Amino acid sequence: MKKIIFASVIAVLIASCVYASVVMTARVGFLTRLNTSEEEFSRIIQDSTRTQGWNLLSNRHELYGVKFYDSLNQMLMAMDKGEIDEAALPDIVADYIVRNNPAYEICCMAMTRVPMSLAFGFRKDNSGLLWKFSRAIQDMEEDWTLPEIQGAYIYTSDRTKPVTFEKFEGAETVKAAVTGDIPPIDYVDAAGHPSGFNTALLAEIGRRLKVNIEIVHVEAGARNAALSSGRVDLVFWYETAENGAWTLDAPEGVILSRPYYSWNKFFHIKKK
Repeated sequence: MKKIIFASVIAVLIASCVYASVVMTARVGFLTRLNTSEEEFSRIIQDSTRTQGWNLLSNRHELYGVKFYDSLNQMLMAMDKGEIDEAALPDIVADYIVRNNPAYEICCMAMTRVPMSLAFGFRKDNSGLLWKFSRAIQDMEEDWTLPEIQGAYIYTSDRTKPVTFEKFEGAETVKAAVTGDIPPIDYVDAAGHPSGFNTALLAEIGRRLKVNIEIVHVEAGARNAALSSGRVDLVFWYETAENGAWTLDAPEGVILSRPYYSWNKFFHIKKK
């Protein structure tokens, strides 16, 4: 029955996109990609010959292009003001937003031509720390800790429960940049408490490596500046393709860890 319901929802979304492509165009917001411009990104997601990027189910973006925002809150505020018509988000983020805010609804779906992944970003001169984090991620995959954390913090109704970091006396402190406003992937609650999948993953890696993790709030557009300046030791996420072909979010000078989460569906949300 669940499969039938899911298939029906997808069919409705596809039909909505096809219909919308005939009757309207849309201005669409995206979180900032650091290694490309809005104009180039707009061309990429419309180019059917590309092997990376979006496989759009409509052509609504051709006339208006896309608009980058440094935070999800900025993008939602812009949509509330009518500056953009829709916000394109990973499916689990879009689902979280519409479930918790009745003012929005899912209106369209896009599929990436290759699965998209999230990875930690490090400076090139910090390859030793990258190797430790990548090894920890691999170990968590092999002992099933990583899928357990994903299940507990992404695929449940209580996706943003607080996380506690262990403290190790005299141990190294690793400063990790998080945006804090992309639930349930990257979230800090209203009281300033790190919550959800990102901090659960960082807390487990810190425990395994016996290092102290310090969370630093950084907007999406400032990730590379925070990393290159030495303000932080790592950035919680850069978006890449599983096959390494997608380089629009990780600028020169950034080296990426083993990926820790993947998806291939983007839902567009809009105001009701």
